[in-house]
Amino acid sequence: MKTGNLFKILLLIIFATTFVACESEEKDGDWEAMKWETNVSNINKNKIEVPNEGGVYVLKCTNYKSFWIDALFENGEFLPIYEDKIEREWYSIKIDDGSTMTVSILSNSSDDNRTLKIEIQAGNAFDSFLFEQNKN
Repeated sequence: MKTGNLFKILLLIIFATTFVACESEEKDGDWEAMKWETNVSNINKNKIEVPNEGGVYVLKCTNYKSFWIDALFENGEFLPIYEDKIEREWYSIKIDDGSTMTVSILSNSSDDNRTLKIEIQAGNAFDSFLFEQNKN
C-alpha cells in the first residue's frame, strides 16, 4: 500500500473517531429532570403560595442523591450563597442528607409581599421553587 493512501486512511479513522466521541458527549449531557416528594399541598409548577402565618416546606429529590442551591433570589434580588445552611430575617433553608431541603418561612407582619426563589442543581439537572407570601 502506498504511503499516501495509508495517510488518507489514518486521517479518515481519526476524523471518524473524533466525530463519534463528540456525539457521545452530547448524549451524556441529557440529565433527567429532578423529581420531588413534598409535604406541600398547594404547589403549582414549582410555585408555592405561602400563607401569611408562614410554614415549613420539606422537598425531597427522589432521583438524585444530592443537590445544592445554585442561586437564591429574595424579592427579586440575587443573593450570593456562601454557606450550606441559610438563615435570613424571615426564612431559613437547610439541606439534609444531600437530597432533602427544608424551607421555613416566618409570618409576614410587614406591609410588603415577599418572594423567595431557590434555584437548585444536581450535576447538569436544574430546578427551582418560587415561594410567594402576601403582605399582612
